Amino acid sequence: MHQKFLLIMIFSMISFFTCANTITVNNSELEYEVKGDGEHVVLFEAGAISGMAGWDSIWSNLPENVKAIRYSRRGEGHSSSCSGNLTAIDYAKDAEELVRTLQIKAPIISVSHSYGSKVARTFTVRNPNKVTAMLFVDPINPRDVDIIELLDPTSGKESNIKLKETDMKMGKDNGWCLINDIWDKTPSPSFGDIKNIPITLIAGVKKHKNSERLFDTNEARELWGKYQSEWVLKFPRGKAVMAHKSGHFVQDDEPELVLTELKKLLIRVTEN
Repeated sequence: MHQKFLLIMIFSMISFFTCANTITVNNSELEYEVKGDGEHVVLFEAGAISGMAGWDSIWSNLPENVKAIRYSRRGEGHSSSCSGNLTAIDYAKDAEELVRTLQIKAPIISVSHSYGSKVARTFTVRNPNKVTAMLFVDPINPRDVDIIELLDPTSGKESNIKLKETDMKMGKDNGWCLINDIWDKTPSPSFGDIKNIPITLIAGVKKHKNSERLFDTNEARELWGKYQSEWVLKFPRGKAVMAHKSGHFVQDDEPELVLTELKKLLIRVTEN
């Protein structure tokens, strides 16, 4: 999840493809896809830069009882370019307009990955009566910088500063509008901000035999799982799942795990 390496990896792994569907949202053209006509509406929010292609690994195997919606935010995939610095509030407003334009009336189950989780949380706080459950796939966590500074008290803070500077330059060079928001380390909305709904969080905690960077060491992976669990377990119906075979892209490393937890979440929604 440490930003420089994460963004480079995302950019190199993107599987761009053409989607026939575009929709005008807040004066921008967003690519999107709707699949199925089940009783549960599931809105997928992708990680930074990947666009809706970030869900390719599970898209063809989604449960039959869902109506799934995925899209690419401004500046990602085949959507319109973006300008300036955008925040999760800006993107959440786009998601709201997308849902409204698609005439989605039913409650929404939110599924998000990485930075998309910040957008999903913001969307839910702004629309508490529209979201009935949430599934987070290795979501962004503002305490990632704490891990580096804790494990390297001598130079960890300086490393984070240098990494932020590198990310900012990378974002400017590539026209990415979310870099500032990724580096906003304000605590994530939690229980009290989001109503009491079923929430599942999957954390990628795979350990590496030979870690080349501090964020991939066994100690860092344990702290990552700990911090992710602490957030979701504040919710009375929160559930933490450790993906021991996955890095940050759990949906690619363990697609069946993500699909299984989504199916379990659908059951939890109907039980309430």
